[in-house]
Amino acid sequence: MEVKLFVSSNINGKIVEKRLKEVINDIGLHAHVEIHHQDPPTLNGFYYTPTLVVNDKVVSSGKVLSKQEMTNFFL
Repeated sequence: MEVKLFVSSNINGKIVEKRLKEVINDIGLHAHVEIHHQDPPTLNGFYYTPTLVVNDKVVSSGKVLSKQEMTNFFL
């Protein structure tokens, strides 16, 4: 599984980055994780940080996800 997280340096980005690391650790997910501290590439529309991409599919953009919401994307 390939996971990319695009975050800005604000508090929301830091929260989402921390939660993603916790979720991956908690569920024992074997994934290639990339965390980018930049705006995501715009593909067929506008995306806002934080943006979570799983296997090249944008699953969330512009929302501070809870740990449970993140977990649902991986199970």
